[in-house]
This record gives sequence, C-alpha cells and structure tokens, in this order.
Amino acid sequence: MSDTNTIVRRALLLVFAGIALAVIGASLATATGRPVWRAVAVVGALAQTFGWVLALHYRRGGAA
Repeated sequence: MSDTNTIVRRALLLVFAGIALAVIGASLATATGRPVWRAVAVVGALAQTFGWVLALHYRRGGAA
C-alpha cells in the first residue's frame, strides 16, 4: 500500500472519529444541558473538517 493511501485512510478514520465525537457531544449536550458537551461536539466537527481536507488534498494531489 502506498503512503498516499495510508494517509487518506488515516484521514478518513479522523473523519469517522469526528463524527462519533460530534454525535456523542451533541446528544449529551441535549440530555444534560452542560456546555462542556457542546465543546466536545465542536471539536468533533473540527476533526471532521480537518480529516476531509486532508483526505481530499492527498487523494486529488492538492497544490504543489
């Protein structure tokens, strides 16, 4: 497996971890009303965004 495939797979794992964090954080924020869980959801959303940017950058080649 090439290095690019490895990086893309890890980036997509980051996306799925971000989805899990966002869902768990949003659910717990709704259930408990505590703002710390909103922060967890925001971190999850940022992780998803970063993962997608990495995956697309390496899959399409990105800028030189």
